[in-house]
Amino acid sequence: INAEYGEREEQLQHRTNILFAEGRIDNAAPKTYMHLHLKLKKLQMEEERLATVERDNRILLHKMSNVMRTKGTVDNHIDNKYIHKSLNKIKRQRELEKIASENKAIHKRIAAQGTRYCRDVWLDEWQVNERYMANICTFPQFWYDRMADKDKPFFKELKQEACLRVGQANRQFQKDVKFHKMQQHKHNQQRCREKKIRREKAAREKRVALELDFIKKLKGLSLNKFSLYGSNKPGKNFSHPIAALLPPIQNESS
Repeated sequence: INAEYGEREEQLQHRTNILFAEGRIDNAAPKTYMHLHLKLKKLQMEEERLATVERDNRILLHKMSNVMRTKGTVDNHIDNKYIHKSLNKIKRQRELEKIASENKAIHKRIAAQGTRYCRDVWLDEWQVNERYMANICTFPQFWYDRMADKDKPFFKELKQEACLRVGQANRQFQKDVKFHKMQQHKHNQQRCREKKIRREKAAREKRVALELDFIKKLKGLSLNKFSLYGSNKPGKNFSHPIAALLPPIQNESS
C-alpha cells in the first residue's frame, strides 16, 4: 500500500511539474515599443505643415477680400505710364561708370606710352644693308630703270622668248610623261599575256605527263582486271576512252 501511494504521489508531482514547466526556447511575441507605432515627430511635422498651409490660405483670403472690398492699389488702365523700377539700378549704374572711367584711364596711358624702337636707327641699318647688297650683286642696283630707252625693247623681247621656251619645255615634258605611261601600260599588258601563256603551257604539259603515266600503268596490268571498263569477254576493246578515266585538271589561269 505504501508503495502504491508513493508511486501515485510521484506521478502527481510529475504532472504538476509538466503543467508548470517553462520552455527553454522563447517563442513569445517580441516586445512592443510605443515610439514605433505612434510616431510623434511625424505627427508634429504634419501639423506644422497644415498650420503653414492654413496660415497662407488665410493671408491669401484676406488679400482677396481686401481687393474685392476696395479698388486695389494698382491701376491697370494706365500701363503706358507705369515706370518699371529696379532695386539695384543705382548700383549697376555706378559699376558701369567705374568700368568706363577705368577703360578711359587705360586708353590714356597706352596712348601716352612712347615706342621703344627708334625708326631712324632702322633706316640707317637698311641703308647699310643696301650698300652691302649693291657690292655683291652682278649687276648694279636699278640697272633696268637706268637703262637707255632704246635698249629696253631688246630685253623685253628676250624675256618673251625665254617665256616661250619655258612653255615649250613644259609641254614637251607633259608629252614625255604621257608617252612613258602608255609604254608602261603596254609593257604590263604584254607581261600579263606572257604569264597567261606560260600557265596554259604548263597545264598542257602536266596533263600530257599524267596521260603518259596512266598509259604505262595500263600496259603493265592484265586486261582481266579492267573488265569493269569494257565487255566481260577478254580481247574486247574498252568501252570507256582513256581520257574519261583520267582525273580532270583545272586550268590555273581560270
